[in-house]
Amino acid sequence: RQNGETKANPPGYRKHGDEHPRSTVTFKSAGFKLDTQYDRVRLSKGSNLKEYWSDFVLCKYRTRPDVDLSTVENVQQVKVVWTGDEWELHFVCKVEIDVSEAPGEKTVGVDLGINNFAALAYEDGHSELYPLNCLKQDDYYFSKRIARCDDSDSEQATRLNQKKSARRTHYFHTLSKHIVKRCVEEDVGTIVVGDLSGIREDDENDESKDWGRRGNLDLHSWAFDRFTKLLTYKAEMEGITVEEVSERDTSKSCSCCGRKRDANRVERGLYVCDECGTVANADVNGAENIRQKVSPSPATDGGDRSNGWLAQPSTFLFDKETGAFAPQERVTS
Repeated sequence: RQNGETKANPPGYRKHGDEHPRSTVTFKSAGFKLDTQYDRVRLSKGSNLKEYWSDFVLCKYRTRPDVDLSTVENVQQVKVVWTGDEWELHFVCKVEIDVSEAPGEKTVGVDLGINNFAALAYEDGHSELYPLNCLKQDDYYFSKRIARCDDSDSEQATRLNQKKSARRTHYFHTLSKHIVKRCVEEDVGTIVVGDLSGIREDDENDESKDWGRRGNLDLHSWAFDRFTKLLTYKAEMEGITVEEVSERDTSKSCSCCGRKRDANRVERGLYVCDECGTVANADVNGAENIRQKVSPSPATDGGDRSNGWLAQPSTFLFDKETGAFAPQERVTS
């Protein structure tokens, strides 16, 4: 605004209408010392504010009746937060929680990719897709904004990168939470996820594989490992086990007859088996192959199973306004 930009927004930590904005101050383990016997915590002033090396602020605290810090194994951080009326101390603790029993014994396969971030194939026959349109839009938008900055290390560019990262983190948390919720609803006890650790290497010579300009950028920028970790700990809280298996040949093989052929994966994300005639969404076919590595499907054991569910999965889209996933409305002709 000082430079005449009327649309400029104040920094995120400033509260509108507050003449004296107060920021949250975080003290990590080396910056505080907790005394649970006398309900006190000693906070370091920081090297730039200390008059001498042992200078500190001593605070007396009072917890809720249901909280006893003396029983907490590990207090990781202390945050000083302004509520609008007074300062509060927030203690970030590491505690053990009771894990629920598995909601069921069914399995679901999860195929992670760069078009549909996640494709799910359930044991009882239905499937789901989670397209990545919103993150692609964010990548394009923030990349353009950052490119306009005079310096990639400038304060403006740093803020844009932080905002882009925060949106991606929110997406990963929301998606993993949604998938675990769906698994509980479907009585799933085991989630089988494809291991993408070798996705950048060529199968034959272990050298870096060229996925094209856009593909290479996407593979390096999307954190598959990070998402899998989020999914794992959220699933464990519901008693659901997460297993990682190799994705080798899962995109080439037919999930109904086992036929392996590169040419079966045709354009527009479609998989057509020239052996048994199966028509499937390519990502869902991969997810079903991943699932079968832990729990073989009735179709591979001689059972009769229609392949319609493979070709017509349900689609869930991320709604930026609500910050949640919702089913895409089906369009029928």
